[in-house]
Amino acid sequence: MVLLFAPIRWWDKLILIPLFGVVLGTYRRFRISPGALKQRWTIAFFDRPPLNFKLKRYTRIEVKYVAQTSAGEAMMFGLLGFLFGWILDAFFPWLGGTYQIWFVRGTDEQVLAWQGSSQVHYENNLETLKASSGLEAIVR
Repeated sequence: MVLLFAPIRWWDKLILIPLFGVVLGTYRRFRISPGALKQRWTIAFFDRPPLNFKLKRYTRIEVKYVAQTSAGEAMMFGLLGFLFGWILDAFFPWLGGTYQIWFVRGTDEQVLAWQGSSQVHYENNLETLKASSGLEAIVR
């Protein structure tokens, strides 16, 4: 709404307003049921059909910890890129996040089951996924 009254050219507004809608309105949701994992994307505030993954097809749960933005990224992208990465991790964990929980089958198929930045949410979701699927978790 602020962009409508901002002192910028009208064609910049035509680009920026939809761009903000796509960035702020795009996220992923996960739902676990007794036999399946459902993953649903919302892109620019429009829901996509859910993707269903049968849990009995997978052999294990892998847990990965991906470090937040570091000094190397600050050197490559500058201080603004470093701060932008940190802000995205902190305020928009569905776009990134440091904790990742994956369902894995063999070496070729992986499905992201959850991603976020909160350790409390990570622990709760890992216990829920282990209880629902009956699979063991491996930390990578």
